[in-house]
Amino acid sequence: MIWSNIWETILGYNEKAPLLFNSGQFWLFFIVVLSVYAALYRNNFARTVFLLGFSLFFYYKSSGVFVLLLIGTLILVYILTRVMHRIQHKGRKKLVLGITVATALGFLGYFKYTNFFIESINAISGSNIGAADIFLPVGISFYTFQLLSYVIDVYRGDVAPEKDFLNYAFYISFFPQLVAGPIVRASKFLPQLKAKIKLDKVDLQAGFFLIMMGLFKKAVLADYVAQYNDIVFDSPGNYSGFENLMAIYGYTLQIYCDFSGYSDIAIGIGRMMGFDLGINFNKPYQATSITDFWRRWHISLSSWLRDYLYIPLGGNRKGKYRTYINLFITMLLGGLWHGSSWKFVVWGGMHGVGLAFDKLWTRYVSPRLKKSVVRSVISWFITFHFVVFLWIFFRAKDFDTAWLMISQVFGSMDWAYLMPFWDVRQLFVILLFVGFAIHAIPSQLFPKMEKIYVKSHFILKALAFIVLIQLVIQLKSENVQPFIYFQF
Repeated sequence: MIWSNIWETILGYNEKAPLLFNSGQFWLFFIVVLSVYAALYRNNFARTVFLLGFSLFFYYKSSGVFVLLLIGTLILVYILTRVMHRIQHKGRKKLVLGITVATALGFLGYFKYTNFFIESINAISGSNIGAADIFLPVGISFYTFQLLSYVIDVYRGDVAPEKDFLNYAFYISFFPQLVAGPIVRASKFLPQLKAKIKLDKVDLQAGFFLIMMGLFKKAVLADYVAQYNDIVFDSPGNYSGFENLMAIYGYTLQIYCDFSGYSDIAIGIGRMMGFDLGINFNKPYQATSITDFWRRWHISLSSWLRDYLYIPLGGNRKGKYRTYINLFITMLLGGLWHGSSWKFVVWGGMHGVGLAFDKLWTRYVSPRLKKSVVRSVISWFITFHFVVFLWIFFRAKDFDTAWLMISQVFGSMDWAYLMPFWDVRQLFVILLFVGFAIHAIPSQLFPKMEKIYVKSHFILKALAFIVLIQLVIQLKSENVQPFIYFQF
């Protein structure tokens, strides 16, 4: 009985406890995987087969039977892409491209948007169609977009179709970035599978440094401030305007630390294994415009939306008015990608309005203004709080909750709550300041911090790791908290 329980824990899927980067179980698996990988990585075939096998196992431990959907989608898109590449007739080639894209988006649409359309039809027509019993597979939005980028790049001739199915499947399903990105382009990743990988101490230690940074962001900062944020967002009417404002700032930090923390861990794991997954965040809250924000936030998605949606719509090539419309449509659909709810559509649409306004400002107003520190600070302040304001719609469970929170902030603000709040929520305030202070560190200093860590004595590295683990243990909530973007 004991052995069967242990075996079930290792090989079984538990929907209440999926395999997550911030769980002890994952890191036990990873130690074993890294040890085996160290013996195999010089052999390209053995390396690919081993990591592909673990990636599929990782997805099974995260999503259960939906690993079959992933495998089926991989096979279908691989075959259709190969067929498309062989076709010389432009019209037929485009037809197969459409079928391939529709197939990938069809799976995503069914699982993610069926109930959204049912709810919308009910709201519009007054009907009472029951919701479908559908479970959203973890990571389907991310691996679908990665598949689409591969198919479209092959169609455009930007990359050759990968002949080796194992390399192709590994590229799509590589476990660090499978469930929440970064969305990696084939032109960047596939050549790495055919190159000779060199593992050295610098990459191993630099990768581990990224993992530690990611765990600190996620398991210390994001998960702790989330405990207060969740309470207020669940019932904002029970809290003062000041308390609501603190929860809004708290969520602003939480979502950045949660998602960029995941990206840091994924990129760090990849680096420890000799793979470059790129960069996904670059101090987004330092942005001085909405355009700048989207160059820094979720870079792999924003560049995907630009290259595969905004530019095909016409980009800025069809006149200024069409440019604004294209920006709005792109961000509207980007919002819908984030979640099957109208609040995400509004969130994305408002960012589209912000981008269009930024274009107008840059074209007509900005050239007439003198550059100065004061102007930069004002631009940053407006940009930051525009982003903060829209996070309310992103996080709130519905529009009523979002508007109630906004009304509390603007209609029930009393700064007399400042000191009582500090007395009760000291650690929350401290971690809020720590998080934003770390974010304020200039980007160019990060490589220097990484080098300092790599060159430091083993005892200092061990001490830093022990302190991190203690912080995680002391500040953790009752259960391991999933990453926010797992739901997208």
